[in-house]
Amino acid sequence: MEKVTVVGAGLAGMTAAIWLARQGHPVEVLERRDGIGGPARDTEMGERTYVMADGTPMDLEGLARYTGIDISPACVPLAGLRAYVFGKRYDQVFPGNVRMYLVERGSRAESLDMFLYRLALEEGVRFTFNAPVKTRADFDRLPPGTILATGLFRETFEALGIPHTPVYGWFANRLVKEGEVPPALIYIDEHTWDYAFFSSVHGVAGALLFQRGRPLTQAAKEWFPRRLAEDEGIEFEEWLPLDIGVLPTASPRNPRLFQERFILAGTLAGMQDPVLLFGVHGALISGVIAARARRERHWALREFWRMNLLWPLSWLNRRFIELTFPWGLKGLTRLNFELYPYYSRYLTRYVLAFIPGWLRV
Repeated sequence: MEKVTVVGAGLAGMTAAIWLARQGHPVEVLERRDGIGGPARDTEMGERTYVMADGTPMDLEGLARYTGIDISPACVPLAGLRAYVFGKRYDQVFPGNVRMYLVERGSRAESLDMFLYRLALEEGVRFTFNAPVKTRADFDRLPPGTILATGLFRETFEALGIPHTPVYGWFANRLVKEGEVPPALIYIDEHTWDYAFFSSVHGVAGALLFQRGRPLTQAAKEWFPRRLAEDEGIEFEEWLPLDIGVLPTASPRNPRLFQERFILAGTLAGMQDPVLLFGVHGALISGVIAARARRERHWALREFWRMNLLWPLSWLNRRFIELTFPWGLKGLTRLNFELYPYYSRYLTRYVLAFIPGWLRV
């Protein structure tokens, strides 16, 4: 069997590596950091590391059938969400036909990243750490058919000429006791045309305020910590700027499976919805599509576009939010949360159709 190179040890890259290894391919994953865990490898602060609980809708049984990987041991069910929308509080309970979960992202043993890493090792995948692929010359040295799953790193977007949008963040995290804080909060307000969120899982709580396209103001950086403290009694000793990287939301033509002689997966391929940026689901399924694209190019391309059928419509929704900010965002979100009790049981599953592959899986 031909050796396959995968660049990036994130969710999409490791899913692709596991699938290929199970088909008998020798697989090497090149990771720029010194281990698994994404930004947690860059932002260690004594006993604390950058760890977030990623809230995401998933059909675990459907994903297991599609990917051949049961990630349920790394998922914590999420029954509901508290939202503060332009100063008004909403407490949502998710309907029974939509399963929401928290997954830890980072370098700790409980994270989804480490779960996939352990599985990849069991399948014989070889990992080479401290192996950055950044410059055009680095990419030119890679063999044809290399799978690129480099996530939010701007260097890959720039080297391959893929449209992208910079993202600016402000974050904090700390250890917490069981039941001390809510599992998930979201804030939507005029201080960011994206959103701020707080989440906790496995004894770690994290808060992140972010905005794509333009830097956060000082007023925004003061607003979110103050609101967490006043609304929920949640405080952090220190807040830090976070270079999140870039997102593939600059163009309605961003989703792509192939670029030059490479196969793309995950965020780089555009496999997340442009509005709320749910990315876990798309990363897992795109890893399988990218792996199969090496031998089944036409099938993979058709499958990829089926998964992203509604992406342009979601992108237009995002553009509307930006062009009409803040009143467009306020109107859309207030309407959604006011009507949620009436439509949630029947329509929430279909609202999530904007997540790449949601209905397909």
